[in-house]
Amino acid sequence: QLACDALIIPMVLGSKSEPLDVGRAKRLVDKGLRRAVIQRDRHCTYPGCDAPAAWTDAHHLTHWSRGGHTDIANAALLCERHHTHVHVHDLTATTTARGVTWHV
Repeated sequence: QLACDALIIPMVLGSKSEPLDVGRAKRLVDKGLRRAVIQRDRHCTYPGCDAPAAWTDAHHLTHWSRGGHTDIANAALLCERHHTHVHVHDLTATTTARGVTWHV
């Protein structure tokens, strides 16, 4: 109860103490989490797109405004074109340790 009242958020750290899971504490993906997502995804995850990671944004699969967490399980790389497409069509996806599957 004290942890809840104090707004203490558990955090998962990577090998260099960079945050990989910041729960609901932060909306934006930081550098450490982005590196982890890039390591998993390698490029835009939209089916048929191979835009390099440098051209992508980290997208919340469950939108932060809808209660989604800022963690690797809720993030996917999308190029600008497909990021817009996913938002316009409110598409969903699931993640595994190996990648992202879009439900198109």
